Amino acid sequence: MILLLGAGADDPAVAAFDGYLTRHAVRHAVCSDLGRLAFALRVDAAGRTRARLTVPGHGTLHGDEVGVFVRDPWALAPTGEDGATGADARFAADEYRAALWALCALLPKVVNRPGPRAWHDDRALRRCLDRSLLLPECWTSDARRLLDRWALCASPELHVEELLTHERRVVKEPAGLGFRDRDGDGDAAHLRALFAPSSEYVIELCVGRESFTVLNEPGIDVRAESYRKVVREIADALRERGVRFFAVALVADDEHRMSVSRIVSAPPYSWYRGVADLVHEQLRAELEEGVR
Repeated sequence: MILLLGAGADDPAVAAFDGYLTRHAVRHAVCSDLGRLAFALRVDAAGRTRARLTVPGHGTLHGDEVGVFVRDPWALAPTGEDGATGADARFAADEYRAALWALCALLPKVVNRPGPRAWHDDRALRRCLDRSLLLPECWTSDARRLLDRWALCASPELHVEELLTHERRVVKEPAGLGFRDRDGDGDAAHLRALFAPSSEYVIELCVGRESFTVLNEPGIDVRAESYRKVVREIADALRERGVRFFAVALVADDEHRMSVSRIVSAPPYSWYRGVADLVHEQLRAELEEGVR
């Protein structure tokens, strides 16, 4: 059986995968409220951890009978009838995510598996890669220092995110940086910047051992061995961490050398709608067969 954990019925990625599994008569369930799931863990006589899950409408299942697709753990939160908000609701959501982390770390068939201390995010996944594959970056609370670093790096563009507001922009001239603090006074703090050769992206969506080029703005030859080698190196490194479904945004310099700009472990459905059946076929295989 396949269990889809999504943040809500309106998530197009979960809805599309749900539709695919229904059309192919695959036994599955969709759950957006972790409060409806019950599970128990025990250690058997051989020292192995065993899990049991109770899925609404499907009874109790052993952990090795279920493949779990975790759409986006950070979007999952309990949806109680009391409509609690504020600190209590945030505490409950954190506790639910911690329980889900423990469960998914122990089950044999999970996409994507959590990291050893937390769920993976872009920053953690970038650390899994060789630094030669990454765009240079700078984290700073001093915009002037960032401009000094940019001058030394001499990259054509600066891709900047203000971490408090999540505002993003592509800067091509120093005067275009333009971030201010929340009071409108002085330069903004908490900036993350990538020194990039271009803002034309190639987006590769990887699932299991397959990958699909879903965007190719610079017209790179994505069949060239040099490009495929980069994609394989990225996918192999992330698969070792249990991340088997993700998208990677790459940019190319003047010599067509590829560098990683961003890794997205919950790719928007709009990115892969054109190859959705192929992606879902691979996801199904990952969830049914598991990883040795």
